Amino acid sequence: MPHLYPYIGPLALLHAWNERSQRHIIRTIADVDQWITTQATSRHEQRLTATFIIDPTAQLWIADQRSEHVACARGEHVLAAGEITFIVEVGILVGCELTNQSTGYCPEPSTWTVVQQVLDQIGLPHADGWTTSFDFRRCPACGMINLIKDQWFVCAVCEHELPLDWNC
Repeated sequence: MPHLYPYIGPLALLHAWNERSQRHIIRTIADVDQWITTQATSRHEQRLTATFIIDPTAQLWIADQRSEHVACARGEHVLAAGEITFIVEVGILVGCELTNQSTGYCPEPSTWTVVQQVLDQIGLPHADGWTTSFDFRRCPACGMINLIKDQWFVCAVCEHELPLDWNC
């Protein structure tokens, strides 16, 4: 059974979204094409990035890149979260690139497995893994969430040593 990630970001953001927050379910490539049409300033725009989540029923949802993952998820737990970039050439969707960058959910890199399954079901062409993968750790001393860079497991706020294993 895949891991469900609860929202762990700022409480103010958990309550800031509402039912009018824009999000789009992606079940087919046609759904992606429709979203691209509404977002792109030109049908020939080459890269469009969106916030994404995969809900507990393994449905892919996307929203404007500037929106919060928690709004896209309507405050619920997720199987995966991050950013997805659709690559368009001469008006045709040719692929997508993804990251697991979501400081509100801090999904582990291993969530790629569920993301790949969902993308394959939809028929979205993609790479064999995250374009960029992120690791997150919560500081046991001050509680801050840290994005691990260059395998540096030290809290950016209080300089306390961070655990090597995921703990968010």
